Amino acid sequence: MKFLLKLKHWQLFLLTWGLPMLANIFTFSQPELIFQVFPIMMVFFTLGTLGWVWAIATELNQKLPSDVRLNSGRFKIYFSVPILYILGISIYMALLMNGSGDSTYMAMAGIVIVVLHLLSMVFIFMGLRFAAKTIKSVELGRVAKFGDYVGEFFLILFSIIGYWVLQPRLNRLIEE
Repeated sequence: MKFLLKLKHWQLFLLTWGLPMLANIFTFSQPELIFQVFPIMMVFFTLGTLGWVWAIATELNQKLPSDVRLNSGRFKIYFSVPILYILGISIYMALLMNGSGDSTYMAMAGIVIVVLHLLSMVFIFMGLRFAAKTIKSVELGRVAKFGDYVGEFFLILFSIIGYWVLQPRLNRLIEE
């Protein structure tokens, strides 16, 4: 995923927001096609955005000074849950849209999805916080406090804007 940190801000934007928006524009007049394309759009957006956060947290963690350590192992465990969940929900939606699957199993899957969704939301916020803390800790050369990286947190959360602000900084940090 390191390649995501080397992309220009506009390339990252097109990959994660542009392709899904284009697919939405071209399928707007055909509602049945939207439902078939939506899981694919969701995978592009998810792998791009969560992959970007993963790359920030893992690649920049290696650039921390030797006396500064952040627990990337816990991040990797927690952040794997939403990634697997979103890939799973895409498969579930594709099966649901095509009308395949036993209704008993689909109802059970619905319950599991609600629980995993809530867990994923919590883990995503924890992952965004860790990535923001990693960026700021690398820049400051010390462990950053929440007040130091709150701006980065919200820029990552609102990635449609954050790509344009953070990606040039990340490009510079990766090149160092």
